[in-house]
Amino acid sequence: MITMEHVTKRFAADGPASVDDLSLVVPEGTTTALIGPSGCGKTTTMRMINRLIDPTEGKIIVNDEDVTKVDPVELRRHIGYVIQQVGLFPHMTIAQNIAAVPKLLGWTEAKIKSRTEELLDLVGLDPSEMLKRYPRQLSGGQRQRIGVARALAADPPVLLMDEPFGAIDPIARTRLQDEFRQILRRVRKTVVLVTHDLDEAIRLGDRIAIMKSGKIVQYDTPDAVLSHPADAFVENFVGIDRAIKRLGLFTVNDAMNTTTPRPGASTVAPTSSLREALALMVAANSDVLAVVDESGAVKGQLTRDAIFAV
Repeated sequence: MITMEHVTKRFAADGPASVDDLSLVVPEGTTTALIGPSGCGKTTTMRMINRLIDPTEGKIIVNDEDVTKVDPVELRRHIGYVIQQVGLFPHMTIAQNIAAVPKLLGWTEAKIKSRTEELLDLVGLDPSEMLKRYPRQLSGGQRQRIGVARALAADPPVLLMDEPFGAIDPIARTRLQDEFRQILRRVRKTVVLVTHDLDEAIRLGDRIAIMKSGKIVQYDTPDAVLSHPADAFVENFVGIDRAIKRLGLFTVNDAMNTTTPRPGASTVAPTSSLREALALMVAANSDVLAVVDESGAVKGQLTRDAIFAV
């Protein structure tokens, strides 16, 4: 869906390259997280995809079209864009905010109304309560959901997200990240996500591109990045606790067995991550957890050895 070929960006003709000979392929229907230290070029890279910034050199192909040969306004109407501060129009209602791009594309009022209600349901908000409200009447988390709904309004094949959950408190941020993963399972999009949060990149990304000084140092799955850092920079960037972070990629279902646990064992849900399960074991000073489903039925057990064998 997105191909960047030897892309370079210099903001001054004789200045250093903010993005330096970067090549990247983002497969259709996947989420790629761009991450790295401040000033590494990740936001510049993402903004070149929808021509908020034009490349100095190289080629960017989106959906089989060279973006430098497409009218930038028309291009942006077919690429969803979500930013950290949401950017909702304060003088417009929620309905009007979501309808902004569909109206520009000439959709009928009936189609816009149906799509707006559909999207509010998708992001977990009640249309009857939200449509006539203004952004100032919503919480930060609600505004962020509306930002996602607006970006999806015209059903774009590509979604760009620039630290979309960075301004939200940690508990709400984790919940919104999980909900966004559920949304992407229902509406297949090609997503490029800029983040400074490694846990967010691991949670949301099918692939992670770790950048340094305008270049991609490693581009791989979260499991590969955490298991086999490409060099000392990546190893230091992902942290000494990368083995613990990696456990967040797997669920209890992946490691449990059907043995009946001993009576009184602490419990864990089969959908919990192995990272969460290990924390429960440490808290309970135990090496075994009973795996219990939503109805309370015991499905088996999870051992500490099984976690470490993943």
